[in-house]
Amino acid sequence: MAGFPSYTSFDYKPVTPVPVIASFDSQGHVAPLYVRMEGTPLKVDTYWVKSSFAHVTVFSCQVQRGKHLIPLLLSYYQQEGVWVIPEER
Repeated sequence: MAGFPSYTSFDYKPVTPVPVIASFDSQGHVAPLYVRMEGTPLKVDTYWVKSSFAHVTVFSCQVQRGKHLIPLLLSYYQQEGVWVIPEER
């Protein structure tokens, strides 16, 4: 069985990296402000930290798409500095 070695923690789940503008404070707290999906910037209206473990923080967000609020699960891998969303199948 051919495969490839995994070097990063986000290789284990089917996820899609996304660009995010976030706020970081001096205590290490992070807050997502905007996420770009399919070339469109979406403002994060509200969020709450769903879980935080092993340098991975998972945010349950509501993003604005036009006049609608869309739910979005957004994860931040601190060691790699990468934001991801679950891959659609």
